[in-house]
Amino acid sequence: MNRPASVGLVVLVILASVAGVSGSVVAATAGSAAPSATEPASVERQLETTADGAETSPFVSQEAQNFDNRTFDITIYENGSATWTFRYERHFANADNETAAEANFETFIERFEANETGLYEQFINRSQLLTEAGAAETDREMTATDFRRSARIEEWPSKRGVVEMSFTWTGFAAVNEETVVAGDVFQDLYLPSGQAIVYEAGGDLTFRAIEPNGEYAGDSLESANSVQWNGQNQFVDGRPRAVFDRPGGVAATNSGSDDPTAAMTGSDIVWYLTGGLLVAGIGVAAVVWYRRYGPGSDDTADTGGAATHPAESDRSPAADTGTPPPNADATPDSGDAAPLTDDALMTDEDRVVKLIRENGGRMKQVNIVDETGWSKSKVSMLLSDMEDDGTISKLRVGRENIISLEGFEPEATKSPFEE
Repeated sequence: MNRPASVGLVVLVILASVAGVSGSVVAATAGSAAPSATEPASVERQLETTADGAETSPFVSQEAQNFDNRTFDITIYENGSATWTFRYERHFANADNETAAEANFETFIERFEANETGLYEQFINRSQLLTEAGAAETDREMTATDFRRSARIEEWPSKRGVVEMSFTWTGFAAVNEETVVAGDVFQDLYLPSGQAIVYEAGGDLTFRAIEPNGEYAGDSLESANSVQWNGQNQFVDGRPRAVFDRPGGVAATNSGSDDPTAAMTGSDIVWYLTGGLLVAGIGVAAVVWYRRYGPGSDDTADTGGAATHPAESDRSPAADTGTPPPNADATPDSGDAAPLTDDALMTDEDRVVKLIRENGGRMKQVNIVDETGWSKSKVSMLLSDMEDDGTISKLRVGRENIISLEGFEPEATKSPFEE
């Protein structure tokens, strides 16, 4: 196991932030020395200037852009894969000349989308090196796939330039029978000021435990959707760490209980109740059958009493005369059944389109989950397919997705951000 290589790669990607490193930083390879843990993630400005030092041209390389915040958003899923999103923010209000800073960033967006900066290729190469080192460190098979990028200017809560690059890291987290555990790829990790790592619970995962303590919204960790660790922060091996409960797994609150039913999940209890009712129903049916058709059921009382066969006493006059009972020819197809409604014939895609249209043509993805009652993973996959088909469009705002129908997109999506 080549431990130094994994240390160097992880620290390189986190500290260097891929997009914010000067040209002196080179990609680490197996056996290369790890950069200093206290080295700040800084950049050099490479602008043409006049004699008095005034800026006269936009950025000429990817290293020229100074970013104020860097967030590494890691969404973990039930199969152990994770979507890594590197988000870089440039706040124009922090610049000496806000108008010039915005204009420079617009030029940077054009060069970035035209692939003239080399930034995206660096991101892909270093992500692949990172997964290779993680595989060597954990003995799990890992790959880097599904690379994406975007650059835009966001208006809220303050005007800023944003660059996002993401990829799927297969095998990132360890999958156990009841839990998914993330963090063992990190070794001796230092997070500088202005940077943050965020773990998000993807699909139907829920947080069980984290190390060290981080920031999350809500009354409890179990109800939180994400946990964030901010710089400056030094993490020991295998940290930051998060343990997630898998759907159907044993809840942490039940571990170690003497109650044999404590380990049952909600679905287990439903199955046990259903089985119990089925057994009880069979027993009742057997008793009724025995009384009606069992031995002695046709015997009459030898003392002169009337026959006590329930089947005989319950027979209707129609059965004796051969006259069929009313509506004997009626069948479920005779028109008595309620007709199917339009909603019953709608596909999931149609339901989503109808829901968004009823909400003004634009909704947050989390609200679609709430309104439909579907799982987050089902909604995410459905919206991805609909986006590929051109039915809807997505806009990432912070850590939320805004879903829009054609013609209802926010103003920020009017510029071409796709590859």
